Amino acid sequence: MVVAKEKRKEERFISREMSKGELYCPGSGQYFKVDGVHDASSKGMGLRVSAGLQKGEKVRLGFKRGRAHIYMYGFVVWCAPVGSIFPDDKEPTLFRTGIKL
Repeated sequence: MVVAKEKRKEERFISREMSKGELYCPGSGQYFKVDGVHDASSKGMGLRVSAGLQKGEKVRLGFKRGRAHIYMYGFVVWCAPVGSIFPDDKEPTLFRTGIKL
């Protein structure tokens, strides 16, 4: 098993309040579901998203917290398939994605 070298420069936190949201890609005009936030810091987020995204793609993240709407802007630094929502799917429908804010 190969273990990647840790490149994070600051501590990451898990935020249960921001576990669901949406991701908008201005380049394509598409919206995608954020299925979960794995971790977050002031410089980036690790997400589970319903689409494969291209490295370098600009994104806008949107989350609701109570009555407040929180928006963050960044770009994709990596994206990898993690599986499918339905067992019979042949193509991945969930992706782990790293976003730099």
